[in-house]
Amino acid sequence: MAYRIGSVDRLVLGESFDSDPFLAAMPDYALPADAIVPDVGAHIGTFSQLAAAKAPRGRVYAIEASRETFDLLTADVALSGLANIRADHLALADREGAIELHHDPDGNCGHSITAPLSGSSEWVAGTTLGQYLDTRDVRSVRVAKFSCEGAEFPTLLSSSGVVMARIERMIVLYHCDLVDETPESLVSHLNAHGFATSITNQTKDRGWILATRRPSGEAPP
Repeated sequence: MAYRIGSVDRLVLGESFDSDPFLAAMPDYALPADAIVPDVGAHIGTFSQLAAAKAPRGRVYAIEASRETFDLLTADVALSGLANIRADHLALADREGAIELHHDPDGNCGHSITAPLSGSSEWVAGTTLGQYLDTRDVRSVRVAKFSCEGAEFPTLLSSSGVVMARIERMIVLYHCDLVDETPESLVSHLNAHGFATSITNQTKDRGWILATRRPSGEAPP
């Protein structure tokens, strides 16, 4: 793996490859070999590689907004030898067009499109979840992981039922300190569009929402 010496990258590598925390959050679920997996906020690609190895006949879409981190992501995809990862330099949001990505002054994995974290920023092409899936001709997603520092709110809250119906499961890391929203707003949106949800790893402003599509005909909670 290519990574930045003296940065949080080393911690990310250790946490990811030692314990695979994202898929481990769904211990009752085995990722199918042909799974389609969008990794929104892919960072340097640790989860993308783990998912791609478990789904050799599937496809992982590694989406990263930071140019510097994306360059490492593409290097790591090449080093991995995994041909079923596609890396895209994009920010998912609630609109198309250029979006300002604010840099995290304390590291490289906290950059955000929803909060002005510092005086440093860059511009990145933005798109919606629906447009992204349409452009890549993705009709069915087994698991989508969102770790995008506040962008999970505009991205998912703006996604229609038609878009959400393409997704079977989601792991959503929410960041209420970076956006004027509550986890309840996301939970309500997901429940209204066919998901059963639970929250784990919860702190004052952050946590993980695990969402699984309810069986057809099952009423929302």
